[in-house]
Amino acid sequence: MEQPPQQPPQPEPQPWGGQPWTRQPQTPPAEPEPPRPWGEAARPREPWGYRPPPSGEGPRPPGGPSPWYRHPVGILLIVAAVVIVLAVIVPAFTGGGSEPAPTVTTGAFGAPGTTAPPAGGTTSSAGQPPSAAEQLGQAVQDELGQAGEVTSVTAPSGGPVTVTWDIRRAGSSGLTENNARFGVMRIMRAIQESQLVAGGDAPTVRLVGRYQLAGSADPISVVRLRFDSSTVERGNFDDRDYLKAFDLADAAVIHPAFRG
Repeated sequence: MEQPPQQPPQPEPQPWGGQPWTRQPQTPPAEPEPPRPWGEAARPREPWGYRPPPSGEGPRPPGGPSPWYRHPVGILLIVAAVVIVLAVIVPAFTGGGSEPAPTVTTGAFGAPGTTAPPAGGTTSSAGQPPSAAEQLGQAVQDELGQAGEVTSVTAPSGGPVTVTWDIRRAGSSGLTENNARFGVMRIMRAIQESQLVAGGDAPTVRLVGRYQLAGSADPISVVRLRFDSSTVERGNFDDRDYLKAFDLADAAVIHPAFRG
């Protein structure tokens, strides 16, 4: 009796996906991190999405271009930038350390001029040498600058010197009052440095400051000061102390609008 032919072995059914069943290698469990000692700072964790830098980049080939800051032109640009920065920043911190304080207190006062014209350097409108009052008036106006305008000067021989000036209006009432005080200091400094005081016998000085108040048609006297001869000789009329101008006078009559 013939034996039926033997059938070839049938392949085992493959799981879903067509891959044979295999035993996955088991990874050993990770050892827990040792406890952090007390007081030790915690190690920072890498942020989410952090990727370590690629380590497969090779070194720069020999003979390649060097960075720009190693070129002579790059070094020159860096040095020039440092010099410019130092030239701008250093004076802002060290400027004015050894220079004298400016004589102008605010921009509205203007810069002082010369205190007295040279002898024989000017003549009057009539062609005659200027009188003592004219010379003094010119010196006072040059010293007063933009703080006011001299309207009259009288300097009789042996008598008191009287100077009348119009106070310049400023942007506010406080600045206008400062113009008045500043004008007193500069007028007195011009008189103190004039020929009238050079002989050692200073005259009495009277100052009259005029100003057109609101509602008045013409300027009126708002500042009246008297300086005795001793005050004229020994007074310190530095315009940096212009706030003390009225207090330096031996007698003062001040309008209420200028007593601020």
